[in-house]
Amino acid sequence: MGADALLLIVAALDDDQLAELSELGKELGLAMLVEVHDEEEMERALKVPGDLVGINNRDLNRFVTDLETTLRLAPMVPKDRLVVSESGIHSAEDIKKLQDGGIGAFLIGEAFMRETDPVDALHWLVSG
Repeated sequence: MGADALLLIVAALDDDQLAELSELGKELGLAMLVEVHDEEEMERALKVPGDLVGINNRDLNRFVTDLETTLRLAPMVPKDRLVVSESGIHSAEDIKKLQDGGIGAFLIGEAFMRETDPVDALHWLVSG
């Protein structure tokens, strides 16, 4: 198939769809990244088996980002799942803030896409 993981966006799926897609992903041997934006979605996401919980810092209604979203929701995630902070990460300071909050995985896209040299941007981001 060529895929290693399945992204399940809780805001876009009802509970039956989450369960069905989760089961399909499991049958196919895919890792599942279950993405949430708020407490209600987190409660739904934790009912789905998976190793990864993505916390999207972008408010999909207003399209603003706030890293506090990850820091607020991460304590809800059981220790056997990896939290991935998604969106709004633009600097080494942002990464440090999230790491200080116990977060060790990050999904960074826009910060690299806006740069003329994404490789240099990555070096700058991780080295401070």
